[in-house]
Amino acid sequence: MAFRIYCGALVTDGQRYPHRALVVDKGRIVAWEAYDPAQVGRIEPPDVDARELIALPGMIDLHVHGGFGRDMMEGTPDAIRAIAQRLAQHGVTGFLVTPLTAPWSAIRQCIEAAREARWNGSGGARVLGCHMEGPFINPKRAGAQPPEHIRPPSVRELKTELGTLINELRVVTLAPELEGAREVMEFLTQEGVIVSIGHSDATYEQTVQAIGWGARHATHTFNAMRPFQHRDPGLAGAVMLHDELTAEIIWDNVHTHAATAQLLIKAKGATRVICVSDGATGVGMPDGYTFELWGHRAVVRDGAARMVETGGLAGSVVAMDACLRHCAQTLGLEVASLVCAANPARALGYETDLGTLRAGACADVILWNPHTQKVEYTYIDGVLHESQPLSAGVSEPAAK
Repeated sequence: MAFRIYCGALVTDGQRYPHRALVVDKGRIVAWEAYDPAQVGRIEPPDVDARELIALPGMIDLHVHGGFGRDMMEGTPDAIRAIAQRLAQHGVTGFLVTPLTAPWSAIRQCIEAAREARWNGSGGARVLGCHMEGPFINPKRAGAQPPEHIRPPSVRELKTELGTLINELRVVTLAPELEGAREVMEFLTQEGVIVSIGHSDATYEQTVQAIGWGARHATHTFNAMRPFQHRDPGLAGAVMLHDELTAEIIWDNVHTHAATAQLLIKAKGATRVICVSDGATGVGMPDGYTFELWGHRAVVRDGAARMVETGGLAGSVVAMDACLRHCAQTLGLEVASLVCAANPARALGYETDLGTLRAGACADVILWNPHTQKVEYTYIDGVLHESQPLSAGVSEPAAK
């Protein structure tokens, strides 16, 4: 049955449209309709009264390891589904399961679980494939990745260890300066996998060379990479300068200062930057909560997760709604929606179906409360996520 979502404004593809009703039918957006607020009275079900809210495309997280006390490296469909259901509450409607550097057996198990959740449904945010972060990374820039499981890049090893599971990979993070990296990068590019430079000490010149080998993405820019200096622009400088690379940014105001995030967007343009959460098991957990990154303990404290051994950051403790909020507070929802929805969808080749509210797209919609700066409701394929109460047919303003 078709229905309308009457929203105070609609923001998509970098533009804002006031007083629009989204027409949804059979899981797709079929039209927008302008309405006059003075002429619309009580809104009856199945139509939805969101006149105090702003409609945005569902967000897509290209880099997330877990959250809410669960870890995708548990390697079970149950863990991935539990995380997917909670991500949907935070406005995420699609994501890449992100295994970290670990024994190949554990990486395989994680990817197999992701494949099952993708095939059979997650009950929440849709699984769009996998982002394999490691094990072909530079130990010098390991960050929170377990150093004992880092491997030299090898096409033969990749084929042997993953086999047909390579088909589940959408993004692979590696360090292009390592011996054997070129062959792996060219192989992955031929397989249609996005090669992302990260956990790397590549120089500016090595990064430019890697672009020629197929690199098209940068993993959590500024973190775990050779920094920018005026006499040594490094990997970070190459990311900012070269349009071939889309750039991830963890805008949690912990991994990246707000001014640095703005600088990246100003350097690359709003269409070449992608917000990611890099969320770990500690997302949504209280201070003092401890968890493990494949044998290495981390603790949540003061809005960050840090390794007990080194004090280094261990992923983030935020979901994508925090990234959206931080960006919107600085650059507006129009830019925030680009970097959290449209840009990641385009990077994966889903720009006509996901990350947009244009007619014909999947009805993946979040309703944002501009007063509380929070996601109130999430729709996936036009269906309200079941964990959230419906306030359709109510003429009073939404709760603030």
